[in-house]
Amino acid sequence: MGKLARSDTRNLQKELDEQLEVKQYNYIDLFAGAGGLSLGLERAGFKGVFAVEQDKWAAETFRANHPSIKMHVRDIQSIEESEIRQLMTCPIDLIVGGPPCQGFSHANTAKRDSKDPRNSLFKDFVRFARVIQPSICIIENVPGLLRTKMSSGLPAISAIESAFLEIGYVAKWRVLNAADFGVPQVRERLFIVAIKEELQGLDFEWPSATHTNYGRAEQSDLFHTESSLQRRVTLWDAISDLPQICADDEVPTLLYRNPPSNSYQEEMRERETVVLENHEPMRHTKRIVERFAAIGYGQSEADVPDHLRPRRRGGSGEISGVVYDQNSRRQRPDEPCNAIVASSHSNFIHPYLHRNFTVREMMRIQSFPDWFVARGKRAVLSKKLSAKKGYVDDIFLDQRAQIGNAVPPRLGQAIGQAALDALQNYYKKALKRAA
Repeated sequence: MGKLARSDTRNLQKELDEQLEVKQYNYIDLFAGAGGLSLGLERAGFKGVFAVEQDKWAAETFRANHPSIKMHVRDIQSIEESEIRQLMTCPIDLIVGGPPCQGFSHANTAKRDSKDPRNSLFKDFVRFARVIQPSICIIENVPGLLRTKMSSGLPAISAIESAFLEIGYVAKWRVLNAADFGVPQVRERLFIVAIKEELQGLDFEWPSATHTNYGRAEQSDLFHTESSLQRRVTLWDAISDLPQICADDEVPTLLYRNPPSNSYQEEMRERETVVLENHEPMRHTKRIVERFAAIGYGQSEADVPDHLRPRRRGGSGEISGVVYDQNSRRQRPDEPCNAIVASSHSNFIHPYLHRNFTVREMMRIQSFPDWFVARGKRAVLSKKLSAKKGYVDDIFLDQRAQIGNAVPPRLGQAIGQAALDALQNYYKKALKRAA
């Protein structure tokens, strides 16, 4: 091709830019849960096509907040390859998902079982990838996976890398801390990114941190270079504008009582007229309130006087000899919260009030905006105990478990933006070669 005139070059560049602007990048979400990762991906610029989630209540939450994405309430193992092809109504650029992580969890070290069937659910994720052939796959999980072995003795991370390599994908991984991306909690998550090997030039770059805990964000470092990082978002930054209600408050309809005091609260309140859902406080007994009142910052129920400790379950009022130092831990208002997990209904105490967090406060700490609503029951017994008592209608993930299991949307947006940048750069180079 001969040398282009400057005007021709400008016209070509304009045409390429227009094609880049209108191209839509599509994704599917497996093991989708409540939809935190999907919300982050949509904010990065992806379009969701369909999602798969087995839990009924989590799927209801997903549908309520992602009405344009087709939700399939199914056991992923029951979906045949022919069905997968039928679900593909358009090209898929990205597959994401968080296979259940209980078998990998650091919090479950004592009960971790290399033969746990949930440890092999990543194979179904890989099966979808083999059929659909997206450009990028992203698996989200707990860092504990890196210390886990399969029943064969092979490290779990090696098994996942090998499974992707067998279908033509090269995988790499990194642990990211949500607090480094503007989420008001210290929450480390493992991301495994697999790139289709045949797509030469598709380069994925990990997202860079946007926030820091090293003093003031504008403070210079030892070499006197200005930092572009923002200060980490604290717990009180996240929830201080919400109505500070107690268990005995009767508030049938909750509206904002105070204006937002920082940019994080403004982002959470992006739909200002919203009625606050999921902000009902737990109904604690007088004795539990007294116990909470005796707990200071950084302390838990293990630090209270003996007479305020939990009683033995099923006993006649005796004090239990078993104390969990992770239960009822009061959070500091001036720091990011500890990681919100599925069992967080009993893990944390409000920094000033003598109660556990509401579901809405947990959602704020996870970076869910206030228009995002949780469905299903607020709190239920464990699945094992519900089954034992015959509560068959409650053997689903309650609202607190759904939010605790979710990927913080702000973190999801960061990883999604990195994936989108990789795809856009690759597509831009492909258009230039074609021109």
